[in-house]
Amino acid sequence: MRTSVATKCGLAVSFILLSIACAELKIGYINSEKIFEEYEGTKQAQEKFNKEVAKWEQEATERQKEMRELREQLEKQSLLLSSERKQEIENQLQQKMVEYQKFLQEKFGQEGEALNKNEQLTKPIVEKINKILEQIAKTENYDFIFDARVGGLVYAKDGYDLTERVLAALNKEQ
Repeated sequence: MRTSVATKCGLAVSFILLSIACAELKIGYINSEKIFEEYEGTKQAQEKFNKEVAKWEQEATERQKEMRELREQLEKQSLLLSSERKQEIENQLQQKMVEYQKFLQEKFGQEGEALNKNEQLTKPIVEKINKILEQIAKTENYDFIFDARVGGLVYAKDGYDLTERVLAALNKEQ
């Protein structure tokens, strides 16, 4: 198959224009995992978080122990207990189990204290990182900065943000 000279020239011009356009963009990246691993502030925040989690885990262990003791009491003394006392212990055990599940949900659930505490401790670090990235981007004229670890964009010049245009188009369709 033969390609025409015009097609070859068109491809060459397109390649040159693409090269020029790319040459004008300044793109950088970071590895957020490495930053978090090596930054001392992250280590301190992690220590605080671990201490808090250790307290909750200790409390969970104590609650498990209480439930185990009630179960053992029921098993060992089942024949000796009156039906009323047996029912009372079973009710206590059931209540402890419900409280234990509630405790786990409050501390370690999707909207639990562990998640909130982690966010509370890491948010100032992320804000510091973003401020530094913005400063580097503006002083060194970067157009985009990506996070190599997660593939996400962490900085872009405002002119490249299409959010408002998309929102306007979405609102226009209503």
